[in-house]
Amino acid sequence: MKRFLCLCLILAVLVSLSACGGETADRVTFRATILEADESGFLVEPVAGSAELNSSDRIVVPMAAMESSPEPEVGDMLEIVYNGDIAESYPAQINTVYSIRVVEE
Repeated sequence: MKRFLCLCLILAVLVSLSACGGETADRVTFRATILEADESGFLVEPVAGSAELNSSDRIVVPMAAMESSPEPEVGDMLEIVYNGDIAESYPAQINTVYSIRVVEE
């Protein structure tokens, strides 16, 4: 009986860990629409339902991690991978960005 309970507990832990999706503690992905763009970065609005929207409706993202994809324009949707930290300012800021790519024009 103890063996069965231990097996069930291990299975429950494994299932809960796999439910985290593709995100890890140091890499978080979200989508956002470009509101403004300049040579240093983007002002974006997270899509509805995004956890980032709970921090701010406007986020500044540096362009340094932009992947080679179509040239982003106002209105395009981006997929942004970052470390999960959002600076509490207005507009909010993300400083550590791993990748940015256009997913919808």
